[in-house]
Amino acid sequence: MTLQRTDAGGVPVFWVEGPHPLTAHLIFRAGVRDETFMTAGLTHLVEHLAMSSVPDLHQNHNAGVELGFTTFVGTGRPESVVSFLNAICIFLSTPDFGRLDVEKKVLTAEGSSTVPPATAEHLRHRFGLSNLGLADVSPPALDALGPDEILQHLADYFTSGNAALALTGAPPEGLNLSLPAGPARPPVTAPPLRQPLPMWFEQGGPRLGLSFEVPAGTEAGREAARALSRVVCRRARRTLRQEHGWIYDIDSMHVFDDEGAGVLCFELDPTPQHAEDVRRGLMEILRDLRRNGPTAEELKTEVEEVQEYLQDPASAIDVAVAAAESYLLGRAAVTPDDKVALAQGVTSDSCRAALARLEDTVIFGMPEGTHPADDSIRSDTDRAVDWLGGKEFRRGMRGVLAGVPGGSKLFVGEKGVTISADYTASITWEDLVGIAEAPDGLVTLIGADSQQIDLRAEWFSNGREAVDSILHRAGEGRRFTPATA
Repeated sequence: MTLQRTDAGGVPVFWVEGPHPLTAHLIFRAGVRDETFMTAGLTHLVEHLAMSSVPDLHQNHNAGVELGFTTFVGTGRPESVVSFLNAICIFLSTPDFGRLDVEKKVLTAEGSSTVPPATAEHLRHRFGLSNLGLADVSPPALDALGPDEILQHLADYFTSGNAALALTGAPPEGLNLSLPAGPARPPVTAPPLRQPLPMWFEQGGPRLGLSFEVPAGTEAGREAARALSRVVCRRARRTLRQEHGWIYDIDSMHVFDDEGAGVLCFELDPTPQHAEDVRRGLMEILRDLRRNGPTAEELKTEVEEVQEYLQDPASAIDVAVAAAESYLLGRAAVTPDDKVALAQGVTSDSCRAALARLEDTVIFGMPEGTHPADDSIRSDTDRAVDWLGGKEFRRGMRGVLAGVPGGSKLFVGEKGVTISADYTASITWEDLVGIAEAPDGLVTLIGADSQQIDLRAEWFSNGREAVDSILHRAGEGRRFTPATA
């Protein structure tokens, strides 16, 4: 299996001879992480509009949006694949917004996510409501996204300089990939929230999640983390499932940032009565691997599985896609021979190194209705609140009638907003990502760390002044009407 490279219309093309029919992945370095809280859903909307512009769309054509990539996939006769890719490029160059309102409705009905829900919650708790954390955000202001926002997103990300093509064969005749010119857009490193770890939170469902930081600055480090995740999953299936019957299965996902640490996320499906057993069992597996590393037999299995995978002709498209994505990230392409060499280079020590920050960075997502038995692990609700100060607004008579707790106060100042009621919360202006304005008067301030402040003008004396001051300071760009309103 040989990885080859050429160009088409200024777009790099990576191809490996694979089984017929021809398969093509047109990949752009644009994904959920390139949006903001207020523009969440914008990349998915571009993808929907582009696909809806393709005439005679068949089942063997598809597209998808991930954390950092948007991919258009075509499979079939070479001329059919060329026609599909050319149609996508025509839309991206000269978009038609005739189906904009319809595709917004379709996107809302689809309700898909870029990563599994439990992992998405981990990314939000780790990175907040920006960059990678947007994986856990349902678009709050989709209706407000219009042609201007879409055109800007196309100009920024859907260009020849930010695209690559992966093929399971030589580029077919007629392939042009005529796209607007534009620079490469490497992803901005996701800054983690400033918060003490380890930590636990209650998942919004029945699955148990666990995540921690791993080294991700080199290809060798990333390969060690990948191998480690597979070893963990094998051990968990053997002990947590086969020996104890506590789970059905375990999945893992890795998210790597070149400039910072990567994250490994694991998801399991315990019954509620065994949630804590599974959490402890998984941690014991990880701690044993941190102390002793994988066995020689486990490392041998890793190499053999990589070799077997690459011997399968069906892996050709995966090899080409990996090369295209590496190019878009500014990394050297990993050839099949490189992949085998990397697998052979994984050692017990490199896997142990991948676990060096386990205890310091671990986050547990407990199944809904459960919690860790270890009281030393802080909850995400145990927040230290900074008192931001400012003009004070006390509970008014209408607030009393509405059941607002006695002594409730609202402070609006130069740094941000603080509320002290039956809970205390602060959001700085810098960390304010959105304000939901419901038709019934409820105003919800949303912070980058998912902190929320609910208030109504009538709850406080001179409350209208307070709310108007907040809305003015936020500006139109951070205000929206909730979709459920």
